[in-house]
Amino acid sequence: MTNKIVLATDGSPSAEDATREALELAWAFGQPLIAVSVEHVTLPSYGYYGYSEIHAELHETERAHVLGVLAETARLAEEAGVECETVACNGDVVDEVCRVAREQDARMIVVGAHGWGPIHRMVFGSVSTGVMHGAPCPVLIVPGTTADTRARVHADVAAV
Repeated sequence: MTNKIVLATDGSPSAEDATREALELAWAFGQPLIAVSVEHVTLPSYGYYGYSEIHAELHETERAHVLGVLAETARLAEEAGVECETVACNGDVVDEVCRVAREQDARMIVVGAHGWGPIHRMVFGSVSTGVMHGAPCPVLIVPGTTADTRARVHADVAAV
């Protein structure tokens, strides 16, 4: 059995919290980290003039974002002394994270949660909930700190 830890990250504040937790776990247990970020662009199924150019531009922008998030995660892992492999995917976020975890025979998936209420989750969906239900291994859902809490923490640190 392997003990690889899969981190699902999109670079959001809640994903930053999950990244810190995944790095701490990987370092503490001496296990490698597999950082996964998924390019996910949804567009209407009907086209209009200029549609293909906009579609290509959105994919290019999203791809650059995914690669940037993974590069930053790899940099943080290196600083922490954690072996890290990065995987850029394209498709449904939940499906891709769970696929990588299965293929890597992951011991655990670490994912952040925005802390949205039921209305936001109903409208926008929840990656963490989807991963929890589709994962081939245990899932650690790291609650993100709210913007209000984050601002207080930054103010406290600045005061020191």
